[in-house]
Amino acid sequence: MDFKFQCLNMQTIILYRRDFRESDQIISLYTLEKGKQEVLARGVKKITSKNSAHLEPFSFVEVEIVPGKEIDHLTKVQPINYFSEIRKDLQKSLSASYIVSLTDKLVHGGEVDERIFQLLKTWLEHVSLNQFKSMLVGGYVVKLLTLLGFDILSSDLRSEEIKKDLEILSHGSWELINNLHFEGDEQKRVHDKIYNYLVFQTERKVEDWKNCFIF
Repeated sequence: MDFKFQCLNMQTIILYRRDFRESDQIISLYTLEKGKQEVLARGVKKITSKNSAHLEPFSFVEVEIVPGKEIDHLTKVQPINYFSEIRKDLQKSLSASYIVSLTDKLVHGGEVDERIFQLLKTWLEHVSLNQFKSMLVGGYVVKLLTLLGFDILSSDLRSEEIKKDLEILSHGSWELINNLHFEGDEQKRVHDKIYNYLVFQTERKVEDWKNCFIF
């Protein structure tokens, strides 16, 4: 088969990167066309690598991938949006890193869902251009869980106020979520409900984002 026809060009958001051998890395990414994928980036740890700077977590890029026997190989990276405004802000950067790491942990490889791609992309775009509030993380978690088949609104919700807040987090726009106003300890109770539901339903050891960041 002609090499050209083996190459796949896909839009993707970088989720995670880990070292592999001396100068290579395994890159976890969420693609528009094929869902979550893991690919091998050869020589990406070398100072001379042209691809390394574009493979930072939560970068939006177009990649060229060549099928391999055990793992596909990433050969080229074309930047689309580096989300520089997020990286300039420590709180935004930590939150975006948490979001892509969580997505990497919860989403199985090879399951194509364009809604997850769009969810992640629009969240990053909103955070990049707007003032950041912590409930945007909670909103992302609720929406992602819903797409994965875990509907928090079907759980035991004894408080009407929490139910209303969760309905906004589940169905509202990022702008609406960012404008949510909480009274007293309501925000803490909403946060705890989301986090406990996340851990219970996924049966995963997941870091609580309130312990990661200073909101």
